[in-house]
Amino acid sequence: MQDHNEAYHSPEITQLREDLALALRAAAHHGLAEGVCNHFSLELPDQSDRFLLNPRGLLWQEIAPDDIVLINTQGDVLAGSHPVESTAMFIHSAIHRICKKTCVLHTHMPHATALSLTQERTLNTTLSQTAMRFHGRVSADEHYNGLALDVSEGERIARSMNGADIVFLGNHGVVVCADRMDYAYDDLYYLERACELEVLARSTGQNLIGVEERMAQSVSDQTLGERLQSELFFKALKRVI
Repeated sequence: MQDHNEAYHSPEITQLREDLALALRAAAHHGLAEGVCNHFSLELPDQSDRFLLNPRGLLWQEIAPDDIVLINTQGDVLAGSHPVESTAMFIHSAIHRICKKTCVLHTHMPHATALSLTQERTLNTTLSQTAMRFHGRVSADEHYNGLALDVSEGERIARSMNGADIVFLGNHGVVVCADRMDYAYDDLYYLERACELEVLARSTGQNLIGVEERMAQSVSDQTLGERLQSELFFKALKRVI
């Protein structure tokens, strides 16, 4: 246990805890939180099957770096002073373990979740410019199977990603993954903005007009080819939140 505590308080992991707490507080600020539900997790750089996670029972806007919990993929709390919600452990541990994702952000943010209720189940990535950044990066899990209260359901959700960065969970919410927290949060924020635009456009009752697939793919490639804007956004959040 001493080794885990030493890792938890090391400068490198302290910085990761600060980044994770910032992302949670920013998500609350941007209206992406839902009560004390949903979780963000961040794998340790040593790939030791340990990851940082927000604890059970705290509002995202109140979470500080010292509230972040260190657990392993079996759900054992290795460091930190709070308990962990079982659904978070099952979903996040499976995605870290099976999909090899570093950052895993799971929310029920309203507009993205609204699209998970539609027949299409997901965002149309040929519509707005904001949506095009996600072209070729999104999958949909169309099979709702209740709360993730066991290992098998977490693994089922993880496998539904099929290598994508983002999965829309039918009748449930979304999961956004990335290799870095600043990239992950940038994607989460703009995913909700893209979904909001589509929901608003659908509400007009008029036919929606998208661009050709090759144009949407080009915009996605341009976005992924230069992520300075993502870094600057996260730095700005550090200054104001």
